[in-house]
Amino acid sequence: MPNERFRADAALAPLKVFQRRTVDYVFDRLYGQDDPVRQFLVADEVGLGKTMVARGVIARMIEHLWDSTKRIDILYICSNQAIAAQNLNRLNVLGQRELALPTRMTLVPLQLRYQAGLDANKVNFISLTPGTTFDLRSATGVTQERALLFHLLRDLVTRPRGLHNLLQVTAGVEGWNRAVENLTLEGVDKRIIKRFRRDVQADRNLFEELERVCELFPRRRDTYPAEMTQPRNSLVARLRAELSHACVDALQPDLIIMDEFQRFRDLLHGDSDAAILARELFDYSGGDGHAARTLLLSATPYRMLTLAGDEPDEGDHYQDFLETLSFLYGREKGPEVAATLAREMRAFRGLLHALPQSHASAVETRQTIERRLRRVIARTERVASTVERDSMMREPPITVSIAPADLAQASAISQVARTLDAPEIIEYWKSSPYLLNFMRHYSLKRLLEDRVDAPSAVLRIAIQAARPAMLDHDAIDAYAPLDPANGRMRAIMDDIFGQHLEQSLWIPASMPYYGEARARTPLTKALIFSSWSMVPDAVAALLSYEAERRMGVGESGRRYFDQHRLRPLQFRQDQGRLAGLRVLLIYPSPVLAELADPLAVFSETETALSLEGMRAAAGDRLKPALSALQEGAVAHQDAHSAEWAAPAVIDDLLGARSRAWLEAPHGMRALASEDAFHDHVAELAAAVKTRNTGASSDDLSDLLVDVALGSPAVCALRALRRIAPELAWDDPRLLSAAAEVAWSFRAVQPA
Repeated sequence: MPNERFRADAALAPLKVFQRRTVDYVFDRLYGQDDPVRQFLVADEVGLGKTMVARGVIARMIEHLWDSTKRIDILYICSNQAIAAQNLNRLNVLGQRELALPTRMTLVPLQLRYQAGLDANKVNFISLTPGTTFDLRSATGVTQERALLFHLLRDLVTRPRGLHNLLQVTAGVEGWNRAVENLTLEGVDKRIIKRFRRDVQADRNLFEELERVCELFPRRRDTYPAEMTQPRNSLVARLRAELSHACVDALQPDLIIMDEFQRFRDLLHGDSDAAILARELFDYSGGDGHAARTLLLSATPYRMLTLAGDEPDEGDHYQDFLETLSFLYGREKGPEVAATLAREMRAFRGLLHALPQSHASAVETRQTIERRLRRVIARTERVASTVERDSMMREPPITVSIAPADLAQASAISQVARTLDAPEIIEYWKSSPYLLNFMRHYSLKRLLEDRVDAPSAVLRIAIQAARPAMLDHDAIDAYAPLDPANGRMRAIMDDIFGQHLEQSLWIPASMPYYGEARARTPLTKALIFSSWSMVPDAVAALLSYEAERRMGVGESGRRYFDQHRLRPLQFRQDQGRLAGLRVLLIYPSPVLAELADPLAVFSETETALSLEGMRAAAGDRLKPALSALQEGAVAHQDAHSAEWAAPAVIDDLLGARSRAWLEAPHGMRALASEDAFHDHVAELAAAVKTRNTGASSDDLSDLLVDVALGSPAVCALRALRRIAPELAWDDPRLLSAAAEVAWSFRAVQPA
């Protein structure tokens, strides 16, 4: 990595004003001189760019620590590795390769040794996932963990053979021996080895237990009695815990970012081994005096409301709030601050009840509470950022009608509920149809499942009567029309399908570059709120089904529950010849993308062009490309080949580097492993090399315009180039990314 000092300006420049204001405030609270804190929560409303704020904080932190810290580590913790890969790329202000650790903490030493060591980099970006990294629930772990333990401990114990036998646990003999033989400590961070051995020997009780259990396993057996397996499993669990704590030394976090942390809040407040391990990361302090800071990101950091009928294990919103605040203020101050805040909140509540006489005291108390919260929490909402204080949202009037089928469902489901002594279903019925299908984890469904093996005669009759209120498998499989059976669902369907949204792959552009003038208000996103968890399932299932049905999927003979659906775009051979040469659709031509960019045409005209006008303009811009093709290409094949090879040959003729990308094993052919696809790519590369496009047809110009304006690959290349203007049009990274996007269109089902 270059030694040039990092400057945060470039990373901060794209931030909006309110995001930059938050970045500066958070940085001041974490690293400022006025009583800084080690934990801070950014709770901005959904969609306001918490990830961009985190990126800004990272940039300022790196700039701040650059001269005083030898190595800067940023840990990003989120619920799954897919989200981590997406967001870590946004957070990486240096553009270097990130290190993902989707593994147990105890295996971190083995994974890091193949990364040339974290010390090799000035800055490291590392992602962790709680479900695996902090998972210590399995007492004996996995074979590789125990093989590592064996190599770490065999020089410390007096009976290494006993250690070998006990750490085998339930692994097969050959597999265990192979795991031990294939693993060495070569390249493993010596600090981890030293701390682990030191901690095991320093814990007299643990070390004596280790020696004692080794004595129990002098010989390998096929099975062991419980009096041997119980102490063995307990010992292995303790050793794994010690190793996981030693591994923290390998991760020397300067900044820990926990995204949507409420999904794994037990790491903050719990007393499990995983929580203790996580807190060791949060409390990390290096030898240079720098202490880790933790930045929490969540629009809903604690449950906002608890209802009287909620289950106890679902949590309490007020307790969640106090526990979160306690964590933010740290283990030393946190409990006391949380208790103080609880008293102030009770006092504030009393003052509110005493209004208007208590107005002055209420204002003063509120300001005290706000100051206390602002020390560790920042939140931005759209309401405060809009002139009308409406969050740039509106609630359109919606007409809800009630049909006989709706009332029939209510009556039938109510009868089932009464038979089961379940709570009244009227509120559920208002929000969703087909309740017996979509109600999961509700009292009605649980009571029904409890009686499934021995239903009463009355319940049988009630369920039979409710059958019309359930989804019909055969009707759905045949793509038969499905009654919304609910006033709100019917209104949503009317709104969506009344605008023929099912005919669009995505929401149409709000400012199209060409085409007919829009006759009505542009389509936009809609938010649907509901208190019931079954509503998202019902909305997603019924709307997607209806969209498929309206697109004519059933009319093609396909069944809804078919396991295998043919992809419309296939690469195949027919009697030794390549058939269906459609590689044209996934080839991102940099020349066509640049020359016939509709945005460039749009910016040069006073009014938006019609489709015909844009095609004419694009055709004019492509004339140099067409001339180059006619002058430089040769014709030894039939005219059909010109329809798919022309764009790639044009790129080569005009000096684009796409030919090298075509021929490289990590280029276009890396999209798929199908042999026929590789044959198609090889055929295209050969046509480019020989510049052989066949006889030029009269409609070649129209074809090039079609590709330039409508090819998924070309359009994707333009979109990616707009967000990465520093890259050349023919940069292999852009070409590969655009081809990946276009490849996704291969699975789009035709109407």
